[in-house]
Amino acid sequence: MLRAGAVLIAGAMALLIAREALAGGVTVLAEDVTVASGGAVELTLSGHSDQAIGALGIDVLFDEALVTPHSCQTAIAICNTSAGPGLLRLNSVSLLGFSGDITFATIVFEAIGPVGSTALIDVEVTTLSDTIGNDMLDQVIVTDGSVTIDGLAPLTPPGDANCDSTLSAADGLAVIGDLAGVYEAGCFGLADVNCDGKVNAADALTILRAIGGLPLDLPPGCTAIT
Repeated sequence: MLRAGAVLIAGAMALLIAREALAGGVTVLAEDVTVASGGAVELTLSGHSDQAIGALGIDVLFDEALVTPHSCQTAIAICNTSAGPGLLRLNSVSLLGFSGDITFATIVFEAIGPVGSTALIDVEVTTLSDTIGNDMLDQVIVTDGSVTIDGLAPLTPPGDANCDSTLSAADGLAVIGDLAGVYEAGCFGLADVNCDGKVNAADALTILRAIGGLPLDLPPGCTAIT
């Protein structure tokens, strides 16, 4: 009887380990970041998949009274920063699939809440399948993130590509320098000021127009820079 019980326990443990191994096949992780009130911060949504992902849907929920998304950069998905109140949405389809270490998106959040508050970044994977349509939602482990608004953090505004807490022509230069491979801009992700999901020469031009006081043709939902 004892031996049979031990076998049952061992079998249950093996099943649990197998399920944990299966669940560990896909991870989605949001960072915990700190930002000054009125400033901006990059939050990376990353993860890993042992299998090729063919279809992916991710909802990112946040307290719109504390933070607002300024832009979202992603090489693998379509990102909607204004999918709904307090909702940013990522969707991706790939016939070839993507796997290994993955950067799903880099989101720039602006802090509009008071010092001392923390906005939970709630990540929900709504769709996940392999390249032939097999559902993989039972294999995903999600880790939520947060944006803490701290009075001691440096004030980094959107467009501040060189992280010096001010918006100037030097930020346009930092963007061009990074794109040319001359050097790495410390806050490159903050330079997506036209909110098109990528940083390029158009952002450098937009930064120069902003500091020159010229009108900016920004898409709906993209916060103006000053």
